[in-house]
Amino acid sequence: MTVARFWDILSGTLFKWYRDYLSNYHSDRYDGKFPPKWIENTDEPTGEVVKSEPIYVFKPENIGNQMSIDDKAIGKEGFTLLSNTKSGKIAMMLESTDNEELSEALSLFGADLLKIKSISSDMSPTYLKLCREQMYCADIVIDKFHVMRYVYEAVLAVRLNIKKELLQKLSKEKKKTAQDRLILNDIELLNRCRRKLMQSPDKWTERTKELINQLFSKYEPLKTAYILSQKFKNWYDKNNCKTEKLSIKEGLFRWYDAVKVSGIEEFKSVVKMIRKHENEILNYFLTGHTNAAAERLNGKIQRFVSANYGIRDKDFTLYRIAKYFQ
Repeated sequence: MTVARFWDILSGTLFKWYRDYLSNYHSDRYDGKFPPKWIENTDEPTGEVVKSEPIYVFKPENIGNQMSIDDKAIGKEGFTLLSNTKSGKIAMMLESTDNEELSEALSLFGADLLKIKSISSDMSPTYLKLCREQMYCADIVIDKFHVMRYVYEAVLAVRLNIKKELLQKLSKEKKKTAQDRLILNDIELLNRCRRKLMQSPDKWTERTKELINQLFSKYEPLKTAYILSQKFKNWYDKNNCKTEKLSIKEGLFRWYDAVKVSGIEEFKSVVKMIRKHENEILNYFLTGHTNAAAERLNGKIQRFVSANYGIRDKDFTLYRIAKYFQ
């Protein structure tokens, strides 16, 4: 077995030296500096503490007027991160996605939460409920990426249904007929164009345009679905943040009408979702706020964990993340 060495020192030995002697990990734990805060679940009849949950990052000074809340898997566990969109710094990191635990943790910020003017989130019912209850002075903004993903998934659902219909038309014989070869060719085109159907036409190469136009000429529902997705994307453009709110709403209502006229079943659930979160989606045009900064932060944490060969010691890894991204 080959063991990585640094100046002929075993990697495990170097890790222990860094944790136990070079870092302030043990002293910070002893002095109560890490974790900085705890939330406690108590049994109401007895008052006994049933469960204590550490808040690994608690930085009220990192709260600003634009914040993002997002989940992040570190190892096998799910964490919630509250981060500053502008500075990229973490204000809170808790190993939980439970509404009650998150609510208790956020309440520790007190009046600092009043600084938040807009909070970006995905469509998680837990996070949306949390934002409404704890950050009632902030405009809640549904992350644009998550909304567009729903729209593009509807286009891909149309593509998948066409593919299923083609597969059913194939003959059962081992020897393929001329008709079978044409069907298989179309199936291959559908497979190759999957990612391209989630892009704007200006990103297509000439070859891609040729392939997709072949499909659109044969399968009108796919063409209609793609056009609907691009109409919605154009409506969702950041440049429209300067447009009057009434005009933006009218544009959305016209898109609803276009979906209805198209008769494409796959878009009905998309319209239902957008109507449900309409106010939070429209709030994007007030601020241009997205979860992009939070997603970048998640990526940085993942690279940090990967560069350090995973999580050898969970608590120490979280300590290092807390120090690095504070």
